[in-house]
Amino acid sequence: MKRMDSRFGALSLAATCAVLLAACSAQEPPATSSAPSSEPASGSESTPSSESPGSATPSPSASASATPSATVPDLSQSHEIHGISFMTPEGWTAKGDDCEGECAQWDEWEVKDESGKHVLTLIPTTATSPDGDMNLYEREILDREELPDPDMPGSKFHPTSLIAEFYEATDQQDGEKDTGFTISLVDDEVLEQRTENPDLNFFKIGEQSPMFWVEEDYMEDFGLGDEPTQEQAQQFVDSEQYALVREILLSVTPAVS
Repeated sequence: MKRMDSRFGALSLAATCAVLLAACSAQEPPATSSAPSSEPASGSESTPSSESPGSATPSPSASASATPSATVPDLSQSHEIHGISFMTPEGWTAKGDDCEGECAQWDEWEVKDESGKHVLTLIPTTATSPDGDMNLYEREILDREELPDPDMPGSKFHPTSLIAEFYEATDQQDGEKDTGFTISLVDDEVLEQRTENPDLNFFKIGEQSPMFWVEEDYMEDFGLGDEPTQEQAQQFVDSEQYALVREILLSVTPAVS
């Protein structure tokens, strides 16, 4: 009210100050042009603000995209196990797990890094039927890359892909749902024919049906839980740990006899 009273009291002076008012109006544009810089709305649009409540939501994807390209260590050490060859960094081992005497092609072979951490598992030959699995699956492939054709005479190479796959499994009996994430090699023909029914991730070399996958415990060590979300799975795909195991799996070829 005080401001309005002063306006009415100034009416008698307005006629005599026309020139002054014109001069004042000529000075208004600079004041007006500087006003938007102090408005929160325009400031938040031009630059991200730490005070914006929505800025916390996209932070995982933002940090993932800002992560520099992973540098994969040199894969200089070769391994050959029952007709399957692959490469790892120097100092890694590939040994049979709990074998008595010489490990057979049906045994699990543990691929461990230089510190002894179990990273991948290879079964040179396995059954291809998912007996006992009563789940139905919704799958989302987050990364897929075909293995290069080794172009080796008599290699009996089958087109194979590396896949990083997030899935949701629903039990057909009680409807219970679980999520998971796998990184493995899969025969391309098997991959294309998959449905919502359970299936195993295996590939083919000649008459063999090997399985080669990344251990869940290894991924859990880097933040991927027992029942991950798709966002968490994607974050692992964007990591340097994934870049390393990806290159190891893509190095697989039939062993030269």
